[in-house]
Amino acid sequence: MTSNLSSPTSPPPPVPSHLVYKQQQSSTNSQAENNAYQRQSTSPRTVERASSRGVRQAGYVPGSSDDDEGGRSSSDAAVPSILVSVAAMTLGASDDEALSAAAAAAKSGARSSANKRVSRGATSEFSQRPHTNNSKHPPPPLPVHGSRHATAHNSMELSHMELGATVTDSATTTMHAAEARAPTPAMYWKQTKTWGVRPPKMRSHTLTVIGSQVFVFGGWNNSVCYNDVYVLDTETMFWSKMHTSGDEVPPCRAHTATAVGSRLFVFGGGDGTQYFADLYVLDTKSYVWTKARPAGVAPSPRRTHTCFHYNGYVYLFGGGDGHKALNDLWRVRAEPTAQNTFEWEEVETKGGRPFPRGYHTSTLVGNQVVVFGGSDGQECFGDTSLLNLDSMEWSHVSIDPPLTRLAHSATLVGMYLFVICGHDGADYSSQVLMLKLDTLRWETRAIYGSAPIPRGYHACALHDGRLFLHGGYNGQEVFDDMFVLELSSYSYLPQVPEFVIGCHR
Repeated sequence: MTSNLSSPTSPPPPVPSHLVYKQQQSSTNSQAENNAYQRQSTSPRTVERASSRGVRQAGYVPGSSDDDEGGRSSSDAAVPSILVSVAAMTLGASDDEALSAAAAAAKSGARSSANKRVSRGATSEFSQRPHTNNSKHPPPPLPVHGSRHATAHNSMELSHMELGATVTDSATTTMHAAEARAPTPAMYWKQTKTWGVRPPKMRSHTLTVIGSQVFVFGGWNNSVCYNDVYVLDTETMFWSKMHTSGDEVPPCRAHTATAVGSRLFVFGGGDGTQYFADLYVLDTKSYVWTKARPAGVAPSPRRTHTCFHYNGYVYLFGGGDGHKALNDLWRVRAEPTAQNTFEWEEVETKGGRPFPRGYHTSTLVGNQVVVFGGSDGQECFGDTSLLNLDSMEWSHVSIDPPLTRLAHSATLVGMYLFVICGHDGADYSSQVLMLKLDTLRWETRAIYGSAPIPRGYHACALHDGRLFLHGGYNGQEVFDDMFVLELSSYSYLPQVPEFVIGCHR
């Protein structure tokens, strides 16, 4: 269903900035307790959003702060800029995590959701509150019984849901069991339980899928930067902290980690005022790190850039070097030379490059890459650019409305680009925006369950019909939680035939 997006949903009333977002607990439907099983209809509403924001900073003094992106800004220092401390990336005062102070400055006291976070009890998979971009709430989301691989003849049984004990931040409330019907094909969020040695709270880390495993590397918690490798088995949901050998990789954040077969290519990033230009390769079978020796000229040190793998090369676009935002394009061969070096080259393109930026996303779609959003330290972008990797020609598409995002994630699911969370230039978001690539239109769907607290700087990856989201930051708190967006019937989208971006526009 296509919806016209115009203005944002009315925000909750402002609360003191030291409060965090909490999800709202819904009350139990007494009629559902009597197993009425009455089918309820959903009424999607229009995703509403303010017009594209491009607010310039005012009164910022270059070099006036150190690498303090995690700190809160005082109300008397607030200026009408959405990106005061984001701008520090380009000026060298701080880096990708500076947005926390910017959000506080823009609002002179962060808006915080009045919703209460709900964690599930033994018999509950997720809470009642639906998280959707619709003006009217759809039927209460309820947990699905049985395996996620249940067969079609069990679809009616799978639509029967049950709620159990629900825990709030202040007290434990026992709720009576309730059952109702929910649409079987609907997508839903759940905060999944994991086991083993879990990663700590982190932001600006990477989450990369290789086979059936999810690899987490780097990140920081506002004070400590990491260089550890954590692996999640997606079948058992068991975490392991891996013991690696070989060359020592420095702790870093805002780097990239790109899968090439069973290898993980990690480039750039930094820690504090340091910006790196080194390429490290992790063999995920032996867990041996190798520092790649570059052949020829290599890219400048940077972070908040993006990387992707195509046709034997790892491509690099944009980022910030501590003085300015970048829009250069580089690539390195994924296989070393006979001298065991890795050849870098700067790629010349046609059609005019996008504006310099970091905090953006670059998503490979066939032989093209879709660059969306980001920031140059002065402005929050909502534009979309396409690069044909065979002709090396840029094209720039206009999508109405231009939804601004930075520090978000963008994942290809069939012909849809799932843009999740991030910052819109005024506040953190928990929205799931779906860009249909053949029509280049934003679409919305009802999404049930317990959505993540609004955040940015998280990491997201797709595997086996599920979108995994880990960690992030909401301006006050760094997270270590793991959420899964069950795509349900949308998990079949990757099986759609090839399409041309914008062919049905």
